[in-house]
Amino acid sequence: MYRVTVRQGWDGEETTIHSENMNSTKLLSAKITKDVDSIDYFEFSISPKSPYYNAFKYRTTFVKVTNTKLNKVLFEGRVLPTTDSMDSSGLFNKTVTCEGLTAFLHDSIQDYYALSNNDLKAFLGHMIDVHNRQVDSYKRIKLGQVTVTSPSDNVYKSIDDSKTTYDSIKEKLIDKYGGEIRLRHEPDGLYLDYMPKIATLSGQNIRLASNLLSLKRAVDPSEAYSVIKPLGARAESENETGDSEISQPRLTIESVNNGSSVLSSQSMIQKIGYVVHAEVWDDVKVASILKSKGQAALDSQREIKEQFQVTAIDLSLLSGMTVDSFECGNYHQTINPLMGINERLRIVGQSLDICEPLNSTLSIGDKLLGQADYEALIKKQNEAIDEIKGRVASQTARIATITKEMESTNEALSSAQKELSSLKTEYDKLIENIGDADFKAIMAKLTELENQTTTIINNLGKVGQNVLDLETFKTTQETINTKQLMTNEQQKTKNEDFEKRILALENGGNK
Repeated sequence: MYRVTVRQGWDGEETTIHSENMNSTKLLSAKITKDVDSIDYFEFSISPKSPYYNAFKYRTTFVKVTNTKLNKVLFEGRVLPTTDSMDSSGLFNKTVTCEGLTAFLHDSIQDYYALSNNDLKAFLGHMIDVHNRQVDSYKRIKLGQVTVTSPSDNVYKSIDDSKTTYDSIKEKLIDKYGGEIRLRHEPDGLYLDYMPKIATLSGQNIRLASNLLSLKRAVDPSEAYSVIKPLGARAESENETGDSEISQPRLTIESVNNGSSVLSSQSMIQKIGYVVHAEVWDDVKVASILKSKGQAALDSQREIKEQFQVTAIDLSLLSGMTVDSFECGNYHQTINPLMGINERLRIVGQSLDICEPLNSTLSIGDKLLGQADYEALIKKQNEAIDEIKGRVASQTARIATITKEMESTNEALSSAQKELSSLKTEYDKLIENIGDADFKAIMAKLTELENQTTTIINNLGKVGQNVLDLETFKTTQETINTKQLMTNEQQKTKNEDFEKRILALENGGNK
C-alpha cells in the first residue's frame, strides 16, 4: 500500500526503491514523522543489495512516499546527509534522513524590514517575496490561504535580517499570533498556507474494542501560574558617540497599575500559591496596551497540558474499508469508557511505519487545559473508577448467588439419583411378581414407572446443562473481574500521581 520513489533533481525521473507489491523491492525499515508545529521527516534504511544504495545525494535527491490505496502523497522532501553502518554480525546498511519541502524556507535569509500599519497577509507576502528572490526557481513559493488575523493592524512589526525565512515566520507570526503553516505541492508550483488550524473532522473514530490497541494519557500541570509580569519593547537610547543602543529595561505596567509590575489571579493563588510567569511582547510600546494583553493572557491561560499516546489500527488501510485515514492535524472522536474518555481529539503528531504499519503511533491531544478543565478531568476519572468498582461488586454478588444455585443443583442431582434407585427397585419387584399379577395391573404399573423415569431423565438433562452454564458463566465473570480490577488499580495510580503534582505545586508555591 506504500510506494517510495526517488528522483535526481527536482525534475528528474522517479525510480521506485520500495514497492507496495509482494516479493518486490523493499526497504529494510522506513518511518515518517509528522508534527503540526514542525517540518516533516522521513528516515529509512536500505540494503547494499539494492541497486539504489549509493543513489542519494545531499539536498538534490528528492524522495516521495505515496499511499497507493488512497492515491495520496504522504511525504515529499529532500535528502540530508546519509549514514553507513555495520552491525555486530557484519551486515551493512545505509540510513537516509529526509526533510519535508517546508525546509525550503530555511534556504533564504530575510532582509531588515519594519512597518507599523499592515495586515498579516501582506507581512507574510513580503517575507515570501524576499525568499523567492534568493532561491532556485523550483523553491519559489506562492501565497496560499492566509486566514490568521492580528488583533490590531497598527501593531509594530519588524524582521531580523540575520534569520532564515522559516525562523522569521515562526518568530514574527506563529509565536505571536498563533496558527500553523503548510506547504502544498500543486501542479503549478508550491503554495504556503497560514491558518489558525489546518485540520478537518475525520469520520473514523478511535474506539476501545474496535481499532484502539493502546492508549497512554499524560497530564502536566507544572507550567500553570497565578501571577504574570507583562514586558513590552525595550526603549532605545543613544550613547556618547550618538549611536543607538538597545540596553534599556523593557516596558512594564507600573505606570498604569498602581506602581506594581505584575497582575495576579486570586483564584489561582488559592489553588497553587504564588507562581510568577513573565510574558514578553516585543512589539508593544504603550503601557496600557501591555496591561490589557497581560490581563487577557492571565485570564485565558491554559497551561495544563494533556496528551495521549495512542496505538491504533488505521481502518482505511484494510481492504473493503472506506473510512477516512489518520492524518496529522485532523480531529477524531476518541472513546475509552474505562478511562473516562469520549471526546473529539486532534492528532498533533504521527509516526507512520511504512514497513510495519501496525507499529505506527499517534500523539493525540497536546490540549491545553484550564484549571477548571483539569479538575473536571480528575472528577471524570474518579467517576469511571467508581463505575468499575460498582460493576465488579455487582458481578461478585452474582457469582455468590450462582454458587448457591449450584449447591442447590447438586442437591437436586442427589435427589434424582435416589429416585432412580427407587424406580429400579420397583422394576425389579414388577419382574418378580409378573407371574402372579393380572396383565392390566402390570401394564398400568409399567406405564407409571416409564413416565416417572422419563421425567427424571429430562430433569437430569436440564440440571446437567445448568451446571455447565453456571460453571462457564462463573469462569467468564471471574476473568472479567480480574481485568477490571487491574484497570481500576492502574487508573487509581494515575489519579494519585495527578494529585501529587497538584500538591507539589501548592506546597512549593505558598508564601
